[in-house]
Amino acid sequence: MKVLRVFHRDAVCIEGWESVREAARRMHAGGFSCLPVVSADGLVGIITERDVVEAMAGDDRPETATVFDYMTEAPKTVCPDDDCSVAATEMLSVGCRHLPVMDRGMLVGILSARDLLPFAATAGMGR
Repeated sequence: MKVLRVFHRDAVCIEGWESVREAARRMHAGGFSCLPVVSADGLVGIITERDVVEAMAGDDRPETATVFDYMTEAPKTVCPDDDCSVAATEMLSVGCRHLPVMDRGMLVGILSARDLLPFAATAGMGR
């Protein structure tokens, strides 16, 4: 099965100069576990729930800490035409639950480990 069939196409993004608090608000409002971080140059990182928790538990105040301070720079990505097994292998190799989906240098969505569950169930049954 291809990533194209299972990823979320409407990724809500954030810019690196925005606050971690704003990232938390956006995640909460949309029910997201991560946000791709973008700039005029395209994808520059990803910020996750774990990153937000780290910021909240740290010494920085979430109102002044920026996404740049806590994001993962240059995250691993997948393409819509990649096989789901490639995506799962990438997630396992870097220990993440989300991968930005890129097509010709453009961010087109987000793939989560949860999106891969139907693939894993089907693959496990020998289909």
